[in-house]
Amino acid sequence: MKKTAAIFIFITLIIFTVSGAALADQIELQSGEKLRGEVQNETLGLQTDYAKLNLQKQYISKIDREVRNETEIFVLRASENNRFSGQLLADIRFMVNGSERVFTVSDIKSVDFSTNSSFNANKDISVSLRNGDFFFASTVENAISINTSLGSPLNINYSNLTSIEYLSGEKTYLIKRKNSSDIKSNLQGQKIIVWPAAAEIVELRFDHVSKINFN
Repeated sequence: MKKTAAIFIFITLIIFTVSGAALADQIELQSGEKLRGEVQNETLGLQTDYAKLNLQKQYISKIDREVRNETEIFVLRASENNRFSGQLLADIRFMVNGSERVFTVSDIKSVDFSTNSSFNANKDISVSLRNGDFFFASTVENAISINTSLGSPLNINYSNLTSIEYLSGEKTYLIKRKNSSDIKSNLQGQKIIVWPAAAEIVELRFDHVSKINFN
């Protein structure tokens, strides 16, 4: 009976240990060292091509160092296929066996997060950018003002749009409306204010936009 109880306790401890390791965040360093623990940062700063973002840790699933056009960048993947790329701005504070260690950007190769949350808001639009980034967001303003061939500006409410897409061959934007004909307009230099689901409100220049879908 005692032997059976001891075996049961031993198996329980193994399951508990394995489960705890599986649920821990993992950081891999440039040196090849791998550690399991918990990321302490609540937000992570990222300088992208189009804005400086403060991304909330609870939505991030993975961080990877990549080489793009001979330049090292970090790619942050978040819930629901959101992707952000750029230069990581913050050191990573990592709790390992009850002790906090700090790793600089140059130390880090990748970070895997054990858990992340899904978005329950800020999904009015989906934004695809020319650098390959993608994210869900909400709009802060209600309409966009575009120049027409008549020379006078036209205000279009976002609720009347299905998409805005950059046509690279024509270097112009195709604006698709729900109940009216499509319009082409040059939006270079214009901005749209968006609130990404995983970050804070930012101004986004259309120069970086590949396509915006209005959900």
